[in-house]
Amino acid sequence: MQMKQNRVHGFLKRFGILAAALLIPSLASAAESEVKASSFGFDPANATGCLQKAIDSGAKKVIVDNTGVPWVIGPVKLRSNLELVFAAGVRAEALPGGFRGRNDCMFYGNDVDNVTLRGEEGAVLEMRKADYMKPEYVWAEWRHCISVRGGCNIVIRNLTVRSSGGDGIYIAGSQRRGPSRNVLIEKVVSDDNLRQGISVISAVNLLVRDSKFINTKGGPPQCGIDLEPNTSDDMLVNNLIENCEFYGNESHGISVFLPWLTTPVSIVFRNCRVHDNGSGLHVLAQTDRKGQLQQGTILFENCEVSGNRGSVGTIYGLQKDAWTLTLRDCTLDNRQGTGPSFLFNNSRVFSNITGLTFEHCTLRPGKNPLYEVYLHSGYGVDKVGGDLKLVADDETESAADWAALRKQYPEDKELQKFEFAEIDYEKLRAREETVENPEVDFDSWLIRGRGTCLLYTGKPGTYEVDFEVVPVRPDNRPVSYLITVKLANGTEVEKIRVKEPKFTWRIESRGNQLYILDITNSTSNTALIRSKHPGFGFLVQDKLHFFRGDVKKMYFYVQPGVKFFTIELLGEGHEWVSAVLRDPEGNAAAECVQHRGAVILRGTREDVSKGEVWCLELQGEEDHFVRLGAPLIPVLSPDRDMVLMYEERSGKPE
Repeated sequence: MQMKQNRVHGFLKRFGILAAALLIPSLASAAESEVKASSFGFDPANATGCLQKAIDSGAKKVIVDNTGVPWVIGPVKLRSNLELVFAAGVRAEALPGGFRGRNDCMFYGNDVDNVTLRGEEGAVLEMRKADYMKPEYVWAEWRHCISVRGGCNIVIRNLTVRSSGGDGIYIAGSQRRGPSRNVLIEKVVSDDNLRQGISVISAVNLLVRDSKFINTKGGPPQCGIDLEPNTSDDMLVNNLIENCEFYGNESHGISVFLPWLTTPVSIVFRNCRVHDNGSGLHVLAQTDRKGQLQQGTILFENCEVSGNRGSVGTIYGLQKDAWTLTLRDCTLDNRQGTGPSFLFNNSRVFSNITGLTFEHCTLRPGKNPLYEVYLHSGYGVDKVGGDLKLVADDETESAADWAALRKQYPEDKELQKFEFAEIDYEKLRAREETVENPEVDFDSWLIRGRGTCLLYTGKPGTYEVDFEVVPVRPDNRPVSYLITVKLANGTEVEKIRVKEPKFTWRIESRGNQLYILDITNSTSNTALIRSKHPGFGFLVQDKLHFFRGDVKKMYFYVQPGVKFFTIELLGEGHEWVSAVLRDPEGNAAAECVQHRGAVILRGTREDVSKGEVWCLELQGEEDHFVRLGAPLIPVLSPDRDMVLMYEERSGKPE
């Protein structure tokens, strides 16, 4: 009897194990099944927790079901292997007073695989753009509706994304996984977003189709779509945007902004319509600091560009042996534009304009000129051309005369040789011991982005430099910039992170010491840098970037033995620059009046036996630059008595 009971017990034990084994697949199947998000505790006042629990449940398919009221949510985190379906008529709305973090997004997924966000008829994701622009919110451009970083196999389909505090959709890479890969975005309407309808930072195998990116306004750049990598390691490879519409955007309908990327780009816009924006197409590429060039191809095929307020196309940085741009079978109309049909800008690039081809394109220019061109000194137009048919208002047709364009803008190899001198910090000294009658209008010296000032402390004592940051576009974004202080021999004294608009740097000097103060600032800010001491100036190596301001009087030292020298001035893009170069007696030696683009002013001295202080009176329409040509010491001072000069090793001034 006991033996029989043991056999039964053993059977039951084995059956229990078997039953448990059979039950495990059932539990796994349940984890992969479809769930309704509202079953996780829907709260109409704040459904964030409910929706996040549904996603975190592990269900393969999560349905955001129609409860009859909106889903009011804060930031929601996506996971891999998820299909998130917004049922017909569902509205997901941003939680009032929420999204306080500068990077808070409605839906975000970092390093996720196999994720689909799709809507059924009438599904809408809507944030509260107007709230995020109020003073009680810290200014930010990254409160996106949907953000994916480092994703793979991502689908976003049949959704309206609206009124974000950043982009409707943001696709980028991650540090761990690199670019997002295999991304499909289709049948999406991205409307009324603050920064972009969609930003693509880093993507391989991206397809955007049958979508609209419209009415972007609030914070720059304000484009329909912007393909804009952040670093040289980002990628834009096999990116196709087709059958899409871009309209009502404050700035460009389509923008491609390329820093130098290590991987060649391959971008195609096909069957797209770009109309009623600030401008049509905007393509910009630039070299890296070592002069390496962006490679790859950008193609616009069978696209229509019309009714935009600015140019049909603004194209920066077309360079020899670099990327190429092709417009094929495109219909272009600039009759509503206020500027040229095409703006070619190589004003920051040391190269002829080359690499643009038209294939079977038609343009209606209206009363506007065909093109405007801005170049760096000495460079011209080279390989720009192709089949572009011009249709006048009376329907007469002609071909674009590209030979005339090349003839109008020839290169000048002599001007291309403009060079600046390397500075010897350890030889710099103040020319005067005191500043007699300083009447410096520092408020006109608005330095945009990065700048470097030099302060020579001749005598022991307390020295000060005042910094004041002034935003280019006043808003409520926080102030943050870095000041790095070094000695003439390169020794770092200190680094100061400043988070207030005004800051005063002080030093107790033992005398006979040069301090180099480098300010690293955002290009969305300008800086006023003031000092009352002799031996104060600004480094012009390679160039100094000014923003607006009235006429600035800039003083510089011309060393003994220097008979001829040159100064290069540059207005950014179509913005003018005016200047007068004056000798020590105040006579005008050279000048220019509202010159657009780059211009060279030349100085000549009869008596080269001694050093002299010359003056440059400079004014720019907006962004403007100045460079001092070799052998001039590349330092500009705001007062004659503040000028810095070289001292011979023997201790005698030059």
